Amino acid sequence: MSKPHTSNKKRTVECQSRACPLRPGGSLGGAVNATDSVAAAPGPRALAQARKFVGVQEHPPGSNRTLFGRWFGADGEPWCAIFLSYCFKVGAGIVLCGGSAATGVTANGCSYVPTLADWLRDTSQWLDSARPRPGDIVVFNWDGGEPDHAGIVEHDLGGGRFCSIEGNSDDQVARRDHSSGDVEGFGRIRPYLDAELQLSRQ
Repeated sequence: MSKPHTSNKKRTVECQSRACPLRPGGSLGGAVNATDSVAAAPGPRALAQARKFVGVQEHPPGSNRTLFGRWFGADGEPWCAIFLSYCFKVGAGIVLCGGSAATGVTANGCSYVPTLADWLRDTSQWLDSARPRPGDIVVFNWDGGEPDHAGIVEHDLGGGRFCSIEGNSDDQVARRDHSSGDVEGFGRIRPYLDAELQLSRQ
């Protein structure tokens, strides 16, 4: 099945910022601007799905067994990318890595973070450096090798920091606070990507 990836457990800081949209006084603050609402639409829809599951844990703890793994057909495997696949397919109708035959890809999305990062690059949805927007995919590389972990941006905190929601973070879906310096890159999913790829092959 899919090749497992390592999800680093050390760099997990719970997001405590008052600017976070689900904290008192917080707001989503221009998640979809009029000028880029079409391009941004899949990400915020996937983000809305991700928020529903904050706090959901593996059962039993440390097992990688989750409802997302059962849905994907790979229960018991590292599941940060599986969680993203669930959020994008169920929440936004987007199959991550759709059309790819690379490691970890199924009809439901992708379970392998390096494959996800490669697909984002190959489809021109990768941003090496950008101010993150709500709904962007964030890819982490802790050790300089292949990418290790991924989540979805919830809120740009300013000052080079952002909040994200991540599956398989200390065995649960959790909000985390990160520095942009922790990031390998971001993915901003375009709508209708599958249709564009199909047209290009005709």
